[in-house]
Amino acid sequence: MTTHAHALAERYIASWNETDALRRRSLIEDVYAEHARYTDPMVDAKGWEAIDATVSAVQAMFPGHRFALAGVVDAHHDTLRFQWHLASPGAAEPLVIGFDVASLQEGRIGQVFGFLDKVPQMA
Repeated sequence: MTTHAHALAERYIASWNETDALRRRSLIEDVYAEHARYTDPMVDAKGWEAIDATVSAVQAMFPGHRFALAGVVDAHHDTLRFQWHLASPGAAEPLVIGFDVASLQEGRIGQVFGFLDKVPQMA
């Protein structure tokens, strides 16, 4: 499970970084179950279309920034958890730090519970 969990988390992060709409949608459909749910303090997205719209909106809020796994992907049974960073290339510190817990359905993500540990102060 650990190797699969890490690979799935890497593809999940890649979907958040993909700016080409067709490639991003393909990644989302590969990573998430069709009726998956993504929730964090700011959004509750259900299904591929809503998740894709959420990713697109985040990219518009933080143009040029990239997501990256931050540490080890921990997994057991059909659940995985991992920390991630969002930063501009070459930045000394990430702008946003988050922690996600995902439950799997038949090898794809069925539910994500996202937590934001560090968020920028908005003016």
